[in-house]
Order: sequence, then structure tokens, then C-alpha cells
Amino acid sequence: MSDSQLYKAQLLDHFKKPRNKVVGELSTMQVVKRGSNPRCGDDIEVGFSLNNNIIQAIQFRGRGCSVCIASASMMTESIKGQSTEYAKKIAAQMQGWIAGEDVNIPQMLLPLEAVRNHPARKKCVMLAWHALVEGMDECNV
Repeated sequence: MSDSQLYKAQLLDHFKKPRNKVVGELSTMQVVKRGSNPRCGDDIEVGFSLNNNIIQAIQFRGRGCSVCIASASMMTESIKGQSTEYAKKIAAQMQGWIAGEDVNIPQMLLPLEAVRNHPARKKCVMLAWHALVEGMDECNV
């Protein structure tokens, strides 16, 4: 199986079985931020709780295309239990990487390579990340 096929399979897995996605409210989370992409119909909320600038819990809810849901799922997995400093660094790296810059990102996010060269899907990839950063900025962390 080629890397491309493997990445597509992993994206599909995160879409069909998203990690940290909830159906109900994110009421137990300290911070909840919403992101939407009217062009694609993506509409999600990202919620997280901090303890000493460590992301103790993170969840998301909403609806979206396969790329948006898979990216949100991968994001939550990659930063849960990490510092807000690390999460901001990874979000910035993702922004550069999805824009085509030669930036290293964590291995677990590489399946997003399957859509990196599709300009119309870049906002879908970054929607959850932008909501996360907006929430962290609001907390002054």
C-alpha cells in the first residue's frame, strides 16, 4: 500500500470513527469556540479544559465534510495532554504546512497530506485548529 493510499485510509477512519467527538453539549469544557465554513457546510465547536496550561481535556462536536471531521479528530488526539505552548506551535506549523511551506508536523497528522494540494480543502483542514487557537488566545495562554 502506498503512502497516499494509507493516508486516505487513515483520513477515512478518523472521519468514520472520530476521536473525541461528542453529540451533546460541550458544557464540561472551560473554553468553547465555534468555527464555520459556509462554502463547505462545516460547522464545529471545539472545547477544551486547562490545568496549569496543560490541555487536560479536548472535544469537538458538529458537522462537516470528511476532511474537517478527520482533521478535528487528529487535532484532538495530537494535543490532548500537551501544553498550550505546544498546541500553539503545532497549530502554527499546520498553518504553514497546509500553505505549502516546508515545515515538519507530527507523524500522526501526516494523513492530511492527501488533501494538502487541494486549495479548496485547506480551510476544511484548518477550521478546528483556528477555533482552538482563538480559544487559547481568549484565555491569554
